[in-house]
Amino acid sequence: MAEIKPFRGYRFAVDKPEGIGPLCAPPYDMIDDAMVESLYGKHPHNVVRITQNRREASDAANRDRHARAAKFFSDWVESGVIARDGEDSLYIYRQKFCTLGNDGKIQDHERIGVCALVKLADFDERVILPHEYTLSGPKQDRYELMEATRANTGQIFGIASDDNGRLYAHIRAVMEASLPAGEFTDENGVVHSLYRCADAGLISHTAELMKPRNILIADGHHRYETALRFYRDQRDEAFSRVMMTIVSMADPGLVIRPFHRLVRKTDQGRQIDSMASELAKYFDLAPLGKASAEGVGAALSEKKPLEIVFWDCASKNIYGLRLNAGGADLLSGAMPGQSDKWKRLDVSKINCIIINGILSLPLDGHVLHDIVHYANDVVTGARKLSESGSGYYYGGFFINPMSINVINDTVKGGERMPQKSTNFFPKLYSGLVFNRMG
Repeated sequence: MAEIKPFRGYRFAVDKPEGIGPLCAPPYDMIDDAMVESLYGKHPHNVVRITQNRREASDAANRDRHARAAKFFSDWVESGVIARDGEDSLYIYRQKFCTLGNDGKIQDHERIGVCALVKLADFDERVILPHEYTLSGPKQDRYELMEATRANTGQIFGIASDDNGRLYAHIRAVMEASLPAGEFTDENGVVHSLYRCADAGLISHTAELMKPRNILIADGHHRYETALRFYRDQRDEAFSRVMMTIVSMADPGLVIRPFHRLVRKTDQGRQIDSMASELAKYFDLAPLGKASAEGVGAALSEKKPLEIVFWDCASKNIYGLRLNAGGADLLSGAMPGQSDKWKRLDVSKINCIIINGILSLPLDGHVLHDIVHYANDVVTGARKLSESGSGYYYGGFFINPMSINVINDTVKGGERMPQKSTNFFPKLYSGLVFNRMG
């Protein structure tokens, strides 16, 4: 049973909702050092000083960054830069955005979620469900920040089951009955809007609607696991909840972008002369003509789309790939701890057959981040392949996005998704609302 409750959020005190923009930032794990510097210069109160405080030459340890972050947060609260809301509230986080379809056309979307405090639960309780694995380094980093600030400074993105759409309809009704609390447009053209609801009846009904549901973590696994560890360490109910924005699984604006794979040539693993010839051992190859973004997009947009579209840099042709008996046989012996359904995911086929099988490369973080490059849309992937030529890439493997139902079924079955299989878009920004724990 998912338990949520309202909270008196801490928010930047701005004269009008539109003033929040210079103070917000992407989530900490999307910010590199150059972006940190840029955000520092954007505004003296930009939230990056809390979520990803920059390293200083005088730092003796990573904790020094978080000590500075905690002081910024405390000073800003004491000086009134950040103020606490006077009533227990739920917050509705709306994002309006565009994506580029496989056909090259712009598509408009709107996604809405309710931001509340969620009761922490171990994953084996099957209330909060992870869909990917985490790394120890980021979790330790976030733990040190939480320990210093005693606050939830960034959003966890949750998705709640909603077979009949009642939760989605209710979140929209709460938004329409709420007061604007912040709005800005980010550098990617995404419009972020926050609304605050203090209506006791709407809050109570929201909590009741949430009770029978599971929550799948879309983004923020490290932050969730950090909050759970902090709660266990403190042994205090004051730390038993974490701030999370929850989107309905029925929300039509729930967009999951694919990670198209561009496979780089390397002196590691097995050297091959023709990727297309190797692929023919495991897939039926359907020639689709000369390589182009339009051709790839058309193939992926068919009513019965091909499993994978391969852009061959050697021949500059594209092929549709469907698993054959050789590929099925390879998959049956691969990853013995995973189910057949998991192995038949398009991402698993690329990892197990192409990366591990054909190229004899391990499926570790180095290979999957350095040798495999990623593109969020067909046009970007096609441009990179065209500009780099046959000497750099073997080619690109283009896939359709994973559906939320496939992800949900996989996770409910006790498995986690392969690495880089989901890209929930857009990300939830930091700075719209904070929760001070305890």
